[in-house]
Amino acid sequence: MRTLKRGISLFTTTTPEEYFLGTKSRAIRIYTCEQKVIAEHLARGVDENDISQITGVSPIAVHNLMTELAHEALIDISQGAISLSDRFVSKLDNRAIKNSKPNRDGAYIQLHNRIAPELEQSTWITGVTDTGVGVLSARQNYLIEISGSNRVATLLFTLLLTSGFTQVRFAATGRNSTIDDLDIGVDGIASSDFGFSFIKNREERRRDYSLFPLDKGANYLDEASTPDLAIACGDIDPEKLSLWMSYGQAFIHIPHPHGGSAEIGPIVIPGKTPCLRCAQLAESDQSGVIASRAMSTHEKFEYPQIAAHFIAATAASQITAYCDAITLSEGEALKGPEIFGKITVIDYQRLAQPQVVAITRHPLCGCAF
Repeated sequence: MRTLKRGISLFTTTTPEEYFLGTKSRAIRIYTCEQKVIAEHLARGVDENDISQITGVSPIAVHNLMTELAHEALIDISQGAISLSDRFVSKLDNRAIKNSKPNRDGAYIQLHNRIAPELEQSTWITGVTDTGVGVLSARQNYLIEISGSNRVATLLFTLLLTSGFTQVRFAATGRNSTIDDLDIGVDGIASSDFGFSFIKNREERRRDYSLFPLDKGANYLDEASTPDLAIACGDIDPEKLSLWMSYGQAFIHIPHPHGGSAEIGPIVIPGKTPCLRCAQLAESDQSGVIASRAMSTHEKFEYPQIAAHFIAATAASQITAYCDAITLSEGEALKGPEIFGKITVIDYQRLAQPQVVAITRHPLCGCAF
């Protein structure tokens, strides 16, 4: 059954009997009362095959309007279903089956309410025609590992977890072991948490924050598993970077902020997209600067609170776009080239005006060999 996408509106114009059906960025023009009646019935959830019988409009008019809507990607052609892990484990098979029924599962009912805002985003991804459920559900399959010890890293954990990435985790050696002064006030961390284990604090909130129910049999901190995407917040150890580049580990770099500005990216697939050295060489070619040295020896690399939230949200959006592109292309992320070869530069004084710098694979880098 084909249905209108979420968020579709009917816009009245200054021209009599003329309307726009769609969104502010994508719409079709409606000229007749017949088309308006069809659109109103579609919005009520009436099957397109029943509209002619109910309203008396011609089947051809219904077909033509549906064709226009499909051409502008304003309809979904199927209703997807969320796939969930088995959450109930019992030696008694009947008990597990009984407790796993959606009408008895309070978390499942809550899930339907929580995913609605997420579907408002996923349904509008180019190529999605199942209300966005398939893309959203697939996020559970991606293992994402965060390394770094700053506010952006902390916020990314929660943003991704609440967006459907059930398997997001912190790298075992990539974080301060205990909560310190700069963690207080970030994502619910209170002064009473000072000195306690950071990883334990975050893991205690995993079940509460996760959009999807957790699999009771899963070990979300299994260090032996290779992440689908590594997030490096801050400096990357040269040895680790070399290892990532050698075995093709996809990653995104969010370097330490400097001088009132911050950067996000690029997302790197070693050997296939521009890497960090490509970015350094491109910057050197443009500015003539070949090296830099901080004049302050006691500089603390941390983000202001407001900037941290903005940067974390922007980075989470890019990470989500990368994983969703893999889902839609059946494993080939490079089919979404607009994701790669870009660095987002953010000035603290102009957070709402980020600058996107495009980079290409530099001929002197050698990352292609």
